[in-house]
Amino acid sequence: MSEAQLSDSKIPSDNRFSSALHWSLGGLSAVTLFALALITFVDVIARYVFNSPIPGAYEVSELIMGVMIFSALPVVTWRGSHITIDLLDRAIPSPIIPLRNVLLSLVSVAVLALLASELWGLANTLASYGDVTEFLRIPIHPTLQAMSLLAWFSCLLAFLSGGLALRSFFRQLRS
Repeated sequence: MSEAQLSDSKIPSDNRFSSALHWSLGGLSAVTLFALALITFVDVIARYVFNSPIPGAYEVSELIMGVMIFSALPVVTWRGSHITIDLLDRAIPSPIIPLRNVLLSLVSVAVLALLASELWGLANTLASYGDVTEFLRIPIHPTLQAMSLLAWFSCLLAFLSGGLALRSFFRQLRS
């Protein structure tokens, strides 16, 4: 992908919104990653040195991992820095790239909306059952609800980035 194509497909990251998103949700993701590493480190030391692992460390790690991934999702979505495969990028004419970005944003919106609604439904089901983690008895549904809300926020950001790509496409048509 050429430098011009790359810059057209990315959202500008030098504005206040991008910075706030990076420091809030990106910071939350970083803190949860640190917590996950710390829990794992202490659990391994406790297991091999004292022959006594931390009770429920695996359960807490699972919940933290969900929050970590879904708190990073809006940042990645807004920046347009998802993992991509560029097999056909050389075959796509430059004027069509903004339209391709619009279509990809719409696909992202659909997938994220489906994911968010399924997570919310699962959270409601687990809440109605009173489902909790096995050892520590931590309710699971609040974590799933947070993951769902973060997925809905990512969906909104994908929609906005599609709008920006559409604006870029029309700007390119006028010039």
